[in-house]
Amino acid sequence: MNRAVLTLTLLDGKSSVRMDDVTSIVAADASGQFGLLPGHLGLVTVLEPGLFRYRRAQHCAWTFGACVGGLLICAKAAGQAAQVRIVSRRFLQGEEPEALQTQLDELLERESVLRLSTRESREQLDLALYRRMQQLSETQP
Repeated sequence: MNRAVLTLTLLDGKSSVRMDDVTSIVAADASGQFGLLPGHLGLVTVLEPGLFRYRRAQHCAWTFGACVGGLLICAKAAGQAAQVRIVSRRFLQGEEPEALQTQLDELLERESVLRLSTRESREQLDLALYRRMQQLSETQP
């Protein structure tokens, strides 16, 4: 295996995308933006929701990705390219960072609304269950 490249795998709940010819990766965690190059030591970090980018061996331009946050794991085995895995609930990919950021913002907003709706439904269900349990305890001798 050529040591001048990284293997990048993007994993979410719906798919897995693997690229064996990545020359560099730039992402961001709570401490800020960082880069990974071939030969990088092992690393585990929690990614912030937002954009990341990577460059492939045969392409001059960056390819952009967006995730709703996740985990980046870089592991290096002797004699092999470093394996970088990014695990998230959802990924988006493209060549236009502004468009990806807009799509990510919309996705995060939809998820926020869904979480709020789910929380409200659960609270209503809990309240209904509590009232029913009270009614049952009042009718029992």
